[in-house]
Parts: sequence; C-alpha cells; structure tokens
Amino acid sequence: MTTIREAQRGAQQRSGGPSARRQATRQRLMDAAVELFGERGVLGASVEEICERAGFTRGAFYSNFESKDELCLDVLRRKGEQYLTAMQAAIEVIPDVPGPADGTERLIRDAVAVFLEAQPKKVAELVSMMELRLHALRTPGLREGWLAVHEGISASVSGLLEIALARVGATLTIPTPQVIELLGAVYENTVSLSLLRGESRPSDLAEQLAALLDAFIVGDC
Repeated sequence: MTTIREAQRGAQQRSGGPSARRQATRQRLMDAAVELFGERGVLGASVEEICERAGFTRGAFYSNFESKDELCLDVLRRKGEQYLTAMQAAIEVIPDVPGPADGTERLIRDAVAVFLEAQPKKVAELVSMMELRLHALRTPGLREGWLAVHEGISASVSGLLEIALARVGATLTIPTPQVIELLGAVYENTVSLSLLRGESRPSDLAEQLAALLDAFIVGDC
C-alpha cells in the first residue's frame, strides 16, 4: 500500500522536484532540528519541539519527513552538499596554470583556509553534527542510512580533492579516501577540544589540516 509520503514523493518526481515553498519549509525544519540537536541531543529534541522552533505544525513535519530519523539523514545530506560547495570554492582559488610563486604548500593553505571559512561557526551546529553520529551509533536501524550518506559524501569530496591535486601536479602517498577520513578525524577532534576549552573556533585548525595534507603529498607544480 502506498503511503501518503510515498505518493507525495512520486508527485514531486513527476513535477521535477519540491516547490520553492515546500523546500523552504524543509529547510526551516532542518534548521530548527540542528539547533535543538546541538542544545539537547537528537533524542532530547522531540518532533513537537522541532515544529515549535520552526513555526510549523506536526502536519507540516510529517508531510516532509516520515520520521525524525529521516530528517536526521536529510540534515546530514545537506551538510554534505555544503562541504562540496566549500570544496569547489577552495579549488577555485588554485590557478589553472600555477605560476613560479605558487608553491604546493602555499596553494594548499589557501585552499584549506577557503574551505574552513565556509564551515559552520555556531556551536549548536558544530555539536549537532557530532550528535548525529552518536545517534546513529545508538540506533541500529539508522546506521546503514548514515553510512550510505557518509560514504557518498566522502567519495564526492575525494573526487574534488583529486581535481585540486591535479591542478598543482601533485599526488598522494596513500589512497584519497583514507586522507579524507584522516582530515575529518583531525577536524572533529580539534573542533571538539576547542569547544571544550570555551573557544569560539580553533585558531590553528587551518595550519593543522594543511600540514597533515602536505605530509601525504608528493610532487610540486
């Protein structure tokens, strides 16, 4: 039996996707969820509270998401899209034909700085991403979906990193996906420690990521 949500999805696909109004509703619900996840954790934020924070009814929520877990995965997908947009912006600062003064090390640092500038600055959003991972660990039924989204994001980011390296005529000493996972681990650990210390944002994160990436690079432009 086709559910109302499945019927709505089918209609969206036939019409070319959700309307601008519907997309705006989804974004507001996800924004509210991110704030509450960061404040109380995923389990501590009810659907009712998410709706109240966003200014919508439960009906609006369930016409856009089948469950809170589906919303969690969509929040993660949206974050992945933001990562990719930041990666593309970082690649754009690398010249198509690097000049004599454009050493690999400097280009890497410039690109990392652009990428980090596009990352979330609010504590709630930073914490909410950590909460989503913990929620997936606690919820067996969510793990497969979380891993699928995570692996898709990693694959896309790996592809963009390879494009950036090709521009400077460099290669990696280990597989690109492994480098992405290591960079992600350093990012999360550094951000976590910074928040625990009461800092608004890590002051040396760009240097750490650039140094780590540079350690796995061979070749020069």
